Amino acid sequence: MAIAKRSRTELATQRFEYAPAPESTDHVKIEKRYDLFIGGRMVKAHSQKRFPTINPSNEEKLSEVVEADEVDVDRAVKAASKAFDSWSRIGASRRARYLFRISRILQERARELAVV
Repeated sequence: MAIAKRSRTELATQRFEYAPAPESTDHVKIEKRYDLFIGGRMVKAHSQKRFPTINPSNEEKLSEVVEADEVDVDRAVKAASKAFDSWSRIGASRRARYLFRISRILQERARELAVV
């Protein structure tokens, strides 16, 4: 099978579509403020302390996140324990399907997660 050769002019004028740069945030939706994710949903924190997350490439603030305190951590641990109880009752093959789907979602959003 022969590979078709392109002329130099054709190659020089060819347009390439590039994905956003990995450090670019224009393809990522970042909220101005984040609360805590406990029990499968975003919840207000007991702690009222927040801290900024900073983009290391330009030192601009990306967002503000809550600094959890002991009360928040206790709520998260209780929610995780409850989730584990129901998770451990699910059959291994069904858990495997969930884990595979979660891994695919993480893979699909890897660039976004790397930026964040």
